[in-house]
Amino acid sequence: MAEPHARQQKPKRSPRRVGGWREIVVARAALIEAQLEATRDDTEPWRAAKVSIDKHLDAARNATDQRRRLTGFRDWLTGAHITSAWAHLHNAEVLMVSVTPKEDLTAGRHAVIALVEQTFSKPDPRCAEARRQLIDEWPAPGDPDRPAAAERAAYRTALQWGFAASDEQYSRVRSLRNMLLFSAFFMLLLALGLGWIGTLRPELINLCFTNIAAGGAEVHSCPAGASGPSRWDIFLVELLGLVGGSLSAMVAIRGIRGTSTPYGVPVALALLKLPAGALVSLSALLLLGGEFFPGLSGLDSPQQIVAYALVLGYAQQLVTRLVDRQANNVLDRVPSAEAPAPREQPAPSPPPPPPPPPAPAPAPIPRQPAVDALATAGAP
Repeated sequence: MAEPHARQQKPKRSPRRVGGWREIVVARAALIEAQLEATRDDTEPWRAAKVSIDKHLDAARNATDQRRRLTGFRDWLTGAHITSAWAHLHNAEVLMVSVTPKEDLTAGRHAVIALVEQTFSKPDPRCAEARRQLIDEWPAPGDPDRPAAAERAAYRTALQWGFAASDEQYSRVRSLRNMLLFSAFFMLLLALGLGWIGTLRPELINLCFTNIAAGGAEVHSCPAGASGPSRWDIFLVELLGLVGGSLSAMVAIRGIRGTSTPYGVPVALALLKLPAGALVSLSALLLLGGEFFPGLSGLDSPQQIVAYALVLGYAQQLVTRLVDRQANNVLDRVPSAEAPAPREQPAPSPPPPPPPPPAPAPAPIPRQPAVDALATAGAP
């Protein structure tokens, strides 16, 4: 008989997960676990495979736990938890090849070929080898004894190649994200440092323009509207440049495609444009004030200086668009379920023109009778 005051066990608290990639990992792990149970045959190879697969699935789920606050920033920076989760999932999928039914291997080989061809950057002999073994030499569906161990080994090897290249591409995306964020952070510190210097010594970085009035007197035009350098000139110019950079970021979003990676590269690109706009605006006004560009006259009113600061902040897109292009190139290499866009093929060159017809042979010149007589006379 059970005790009336028996202690009830508390339900096990599920790990706290934040972020879409964590839910994807947990769902994929549950799917692999269900597929493994569907292939149960209680043989020794199956039990050995189940032990190894369960270890990798448990490790993948543990990597999604967000309770480790002390190492949270380090994991976010290095991507250790993301790399660990997906590496264990990939290992589990590779081990599943040994127990996967033959029909599933036959149906999934085209996806493996697509993964291999999408993740390698250039024509690679491994792509040709994987296509030869999984497509050209794959046994017919009616063969009851195939795919055998050799076909499973080829399938497993191609899958490992694709996963290894995919993990490398994700590492490149994470490295790019970190470089963008660190660059934006240091540019922000530089902009704040220049503004702080301007508040201490306004005359050190002079953004005022000197013009000659009609009577020959000098007129000083400064960003803040004062008659001389002000402590808020640099901060005002940088603020307007930041506004121009934010407008540029909004326009640039149109040309940046979304990404399924958990690293947020488009957000890092948008953040980079804000301090870049502030620094470009400040630097360009200094060059204008120093008459670095011949033919450009000085700005003769604070309104013009403010307008130039805003436009120059937007013009930083001329510099950062190269970064946008490089980021898009890196993101295009990341494996995706979406079919890759066909690459542009160069236009075929026109055929060479046909050779000109041969010139007609010149007509023989008729011999004169005197020449024939001389030739006959000279003959022996």
